[in-house]
Amino acid sequence: MNLPRVARTLAQLHPLQVLARPIALGGRALGRGPTAAQPPRVRSDFAPPSAAFVAFADAERARGRARLAAIPEGSLLHAYESAYGYELGADPTVPVPGAWEGPVASHPFPASVRARRLAVAARLGRPGLAAELARACRAIALGLELHLLGNHLLENAIGLVCGGAVARGLEAEAWWRLGSRLLSWQLPEQFLEDGGHFELSASYHLALAAGLLEAVELAQAAGREVPELWRVTAQKALAWAAAVRAPDGTYPLFNDAALDAAPEIDQVLALGAALGLHDAGETPGSTPDGPQALLHLAATGWVILRSGERAWLALDAGMDGAAYQPGHVHADALTFELWIEGERAVVDHGVSSYIADRDREETRATRAHNTVELGGVDSSEVWSAFRVGRRARAQVRRIDRSPSHLAVEAEHDGYRFLPGAPLHRRALELSERELVIRDEIVGGRTSACSRLRLDEAALQRRSISIDGIQLAPERSAGDWHPCFRQPRAAVVFSGRGEVRDGWRGGFRLRW
Repeated sequence: MNLPRVARTLAQLHPLQVLARPIALGGRALGRGPTAAQPPRVRSDFAPPSAAFVAFADAERARGRARLAAIPEGSLLHAYESAYGYELGADPTVPVPGAWEGPVASHPFPASVRARRLAVAARLGRPGLAAELARACRAIALGLELHLLGNHLLENAIGLVCGGAVARGLEAEAWWRLGSRLLSWQLPEQFLEDGGHFELSASYHLALAAGLLEAVELAQAAGREVPELWRVTAQKALAWAAAVRAPDGTYPLFNDAALDAAPEIDQVLALGAALGLHDAGETPGSTPDGPQALLHLAATGWVILRSGERAWLALDAGMDGAAYQPGHVHADALTFELWIEGERAVVDHGVSSYIADRDREETRATRAHNTVELGGVDSSEVWSAFRVGRRARAQVRRIDRSPSHLAVEAEHDGYRFLPGAPLHRRALELSERELVIRDEIVGGRTSACSRLRLDEAALQRRSISIDGIQLAPERSAGDWHPCFRQPRAAVVFSGRGEVRDGWRGGFRLRW
């Protein structure tokens, strides 16, 4: 065991995570989940749902089915997602799955997602869900994930308020009040000033924003008063989603993100608009801003550049995830993705595994991202499946707009532990037909390797040329995973050098 690394990891945890972990482990060791006996009665007096709400429920059902088919059977992730209840809709002929009876189904996170899907199905008219809704909400209430916090605790809260909204009685009221209090605590904690979620993954952001929207709709349908905090948070979260919406309707894959892991941005925005919480005309970054557009989401640390209709770029120049919940962090400081003529061309590696194996190591490693690796080690100390010790701290130094191009300069100190405490500075200059990447390592004596990963098909279709700046690029075969465990062919360009109290290098892309 690497005790110094463990100490660096534990030092960043929230005290509540440490105190609550023995309780969580003890509860799980008890085995069987709660009973479904004597459930609260589910309401049947809802007003007709909007077309957007029905469409969203149908889309989630289809997405969940496709997602589950891609996850290896027998894995814990497959067991979890089998218990999510995505197969539910208003169709009364769909049988209750046996997966809901297993021990994993009573874990608080799958129970939270399932409670929300059950509540939506009940609101859309499906009968016979009271018992399973009670079992799911009881599992959440008895196992609140205080040892994890982050998106898990927020899903717990959303599941409880959704269950409490569609049911009647004292127990349902207890679910509603507990979930509401958790949301009052966690929404300001987890959603940043610019509207982004503090774990800095677009997938988790969209999943949580969608869950909050469903909670708002269900509460309104049940005649409950919706707290203003819910509405304000949802509005900010929707504005952030619109801001990071890429030209092809997807989003950057920074940190743990996959296109099948959350609802599509446009579906979430449409649901928000139907609830009166989103107006595309007032969303920063979602409307034309002349031939060039530049947006710095300062709290998230992401910079969005758009040059005309041909080039759109997203740069990750922020902190590596939430302070005390870095489980979905990648060692990707100053990485970026580039869309050319609406197609993702420079790509993130994506997520190929969620267990502690070689694929997970590759998923999170600096070498898998479009940035500079020093000394053959990672910029953030990622280890196991969801652990992080030492972490990079990045910041934007300069943003410029000129008639011919957009420019951003940022730096990070993730390699400060190496001899000479080297600092990585990166400058990107984007125009309609060119991207120039200039990297500088300040201080240190080590090796450097800068990498670019391009989708192989996009590289050929867009006739992209790649030249080195003070380095000689080497080309190799690779892959990337826009959806979980669904690889696509990629081409990786690597440029190497030796740092002797400093180093400069970079790439020039033309299309």
